Amino acid sequence: MVDGPGRWPANFRSALIVSIDVDGIYGEVNHHGPDDSYWRSQAEYDLETGVWRLIELLDDRSVAGTFCWVGRCVEDRPDAVVRAHESGHESAIHSWDHRYYTPMSLDEQIADMTRTIEAIERVTGQRPTGHKTPAWRYNDQTTTAVQQLGLRWQMDIARSDLPWLESPAADRDPVVQLPPSRFYDDYTFFVDWTVNPRHAAEFWRDDLDVLRDEGKLLCLTLHPWVSGRPGPSRALANLLDYAIDQGDIWIARADDVAQWWLKQEG
Repeated sequence: MVDGPGRWPANFRSALIVSIDVDGIYGEVNHHGPDDSYWRSQAEYDLETGVWRLIELLDDRSVAGTFCWVGRCVEDRPDAVVRAHESGHESAIHSWDHRYYTPMSLDEQIADMTRTIEAIERVTGQRPTGHKTPAWRYNDQTTTAVQQLGLRWQMDIARSDLPWLESPAADRDPVVQLPPSRFYDDYTFFVDWTVNPRHAAEFWRDDLDVLRDEGKLLCLTLHPWVSGRPGPSRALANLLDYAIDQGDIWIARADDVAQWWLKQEG
């Protein structure tokens, strides 16, 4: 693997993944309980409005993103999955109903992932190749489940600014770990705290500048009911416009980054 700037294809200096977690109501129901109408109401924006705004924002800039779908959302709104797929975006899995994987056994995780894989494949005609655990609440069996299902990438572990390979079973293809961060999650800026979208964009831009200098990767995590709202959507728009203007940042789907990394490291 080439060290520093120059490790990415086509002479790109660094890479940026825009991943969008489509939780529907299920993330907030799991977190706050089914009787909390306030949070459930907020999250209803996800599939009704937010996901459509984010798809259009990406399409307007000819940027391909990665949509991580909760399986029940695929059943609720297959039209949203179709729209993202037809626009050239990746469809990855994000559990069946956003229950955390921390207490789940290996078999339970495999069953949960399989159910979502099959739902996406029925709608898009393509088998997903990537996984993100709800709220990044994975356990030491999650990568094994990902590998056993033949998935190519996982985006859960925030230990680095570059991908790496993990092989729980040496006789199977390795899993490419793509590192997220709570600092690249819109929840941190617009739910845990409420900041001006310009400030969030500036924060991400400053980190992107450092990673561009170092030739590394930024994995952005967004939620349609958060970043799909009018003001917060400007944070993504401003970051993408800045990255595009640099001319040397590879803005790519997670599966494309994983495939490239596997080719270089495998």
